[in-house]
Amino acid sequence: MPKKQPSPWSRYLPPGLTLGLGVGLSLLAFVLIWNWENRRRDYEFNRRIDDIAIALERQLNSDLDAILALGDYMKTSNNVERSSFSRFVARPLSIHSSLQILAWSPLVTNTKRGDYEDRAKIEVDPNFQIVEPDSLGKLARTQEDEEYFPLYYVEPLTENQGILGLDLASQLGTKTVLERARDTGEIVISSNTPINGGVNLIVGDRAGDGLLAVVPIYQNGTQPNTIASRRNSLKGFVLGLFQIKNIFQSSLKGRNAEYINLYLSDLPPEKLALSKLSKPAIPAPSSPTQNEKKHFTILYNPSTQQLIPAQQQAKLLAKLSCPIEDDNISQEIACRRILKISGQEWSLYILTTPEFRKTQKYWRSWGSLIMGLLWTLIPVTYMLTALDRTTQIEKLAEETANQADKLQQAYKQLELEQIKSEELLLNVLPAPIAQRLKDDEHNIADTFANVTVMFADIVGFTELSARISPSELVGVLNDIFSAFDHLADKHGLEKIKTIGDAYMVCGGLPVPRADHAEAIAEMALDMQHEIRKLSVHHNEGFSIRIGINSGPVIAGVIGLKRFIYDLWGDTVNIASRMESHGMTGCIQMTAATYELLREKYYFEKRGTIQVKGKGYMTTYLLIGKKTDIK
Repeated sequence: MPKKQPSPWSRYLPPGLTLGLGVGLSLLAFVLIWNWENRRRDYEFNRRIDDIAIALERQLNSDLDAILALGDYMKTSNNVERSSFSRFVARPLSIHSSLQILAWSPLVTNTKRGDYEDRAKIEVDPNFQIVEPDSLGKLARTQEDEEYFPLYYVEPLTENQGILGLDLASQLGTKTVLERARDTGEIVISSNTPINGGVNLIVGDRAGDGLLAVVPIYQNGTQPNTIASRRNSLKGFVLGLFQIKNIFQSSLKGRNAEYINLYLSDLPPEKLALSKLSKPAIPAPSSPTQNEKKHFTILYNPSTQQLIPAQQQAKLLAKLSCPIEDDNISQEIACRRILKISGQEWSLYILTTPEFRKTQKYWRSWGSLIMGLLWTLIPVTYMLTALDRTTQIEKLAEETANQADKLQQAYKQLELEQIKSEELLLNVLPAPIAQRLKDDEHNIADTFANVTVMFADIVGFTELSARISPSELVGVLNDIFSAFDHLADKHGLEKIKTIGDAYMVCGGLPVPRADHAEAIAEMALDMQHEIRKLSVHHNEGFSIRIGINSGPVIAGVIGLKRFIYDLWGDTVNIASRMESHGMTGCIQMTAATYELLREKYYFEKRGTIQVKGKGYMTTYLLIGKKTDIK
């Protein structure tokens, strides 16, 4: 690196003093005037936020009161006829412009389905029947189920004739909302838009982003205290569907909403994620948890009167777009208001658009700074230009040397990352499969005629997760699965994957072996021994169910990202059924595996059980190895 040559400091003293004094006074004037302009802007913007927040809170609570009033009416009336229902909801529908639907959905058991449909054909519609959307999105008669929640009364009827009899329980998004309302006994508010996991009840030209409110109604107008009693005494649900866009429009009517966006969420601020801004990721397929609340996050643009899908990133959005710069509070708090909606805390963030910044004028502060700098820079322009040229040359030489060092470090880092990538690939895939991928083999799929598949599930792990912290839960699960991984290596078996608290392992692939069933049996017995040791270590009563089956499978790697080595075939499905239909603490296997092991192991015949999708099957419980049990 070239050595910087010092310059005589005396040459820079006169222009330096002049420049420092002039710039200092100019900056001081600029900061004072700038702060004054900011305080004035913050005061005006705070008043604007408060006005919008109060109006939106009043509008939402007013609209939801219509749903609660209908719920109280249904609680106090044992048998509400259609005419009474229509008269009662006529006034709320006429007053609340955002209210699109008011409906009553009773609980109908399968045994009473025929009676309900016959009565509805007389009271509601001659063509009434309980329906659900088919694969093409058209409404067809619902298949038999234990219970239904059809739309029995719907107002206004003329616009919503087509959804009469729609079974809300047939749609996963709506069913989750109903189950949560039933179990909590409280009003549940959820988005009725596909972007938030909901289902559109409105179709055609009137369809749009909706706010679905559900109130549970119990028998005799009571309010049960326990979840079990609520489920047993459920009578039905009162539903209300609001047009979110209309709620915003009514709240902002007559108010200054230029150059702002409104971010509304039914989550309190502490539960909103502070994450990097990114395009919404495509979620991995998963089974929804029962009674999991569907939260909604809506971004509304008053200028275009459009609703924009939004992730839970309000805090970061507020940091980037909140114009208030108060040192005493963070920016996301300054642009945030807490709304009290039906006893719950919602979050409202006022986010400014890029055009908002352009409307902010600081001509006084900038004018003072420019004038001061002009009077300062004129006498020292030449000297500063010369100094700047010298500095640029030295900086260029230094940057060149730094770039060379960085390139060398990057090359070394690349070598280390390549080694890590090799190790990581071997942790994800079997070595033969990994080598085939590196050889640019695109379609990896093999058929194995004889393998043994085992599924193991930790019994009671869901209850344990409710009692301990997330970090402790992950630590326990890591200890158990790490012990299982060591056993898989010990017996030369291939771990396929873990699914929640379930563990899947296979013997006889990717390299075939004749003793695949025996190796699986040995690992299953060792797993029972290992889980007892972990129970003592963690002071928890762990136990596992194990299911085993033998037969042919297809194995391969699919996808482009996060691929894994996976198995397919009836053998895998039956092994999973052996685990799910098994007994706690026992190793259950099919007759196919039993025939491979009967000479070396002791078994207890469980008998014939009904297996989902397979009918009745004879299963056996593995007791132990004959050389170990005397």
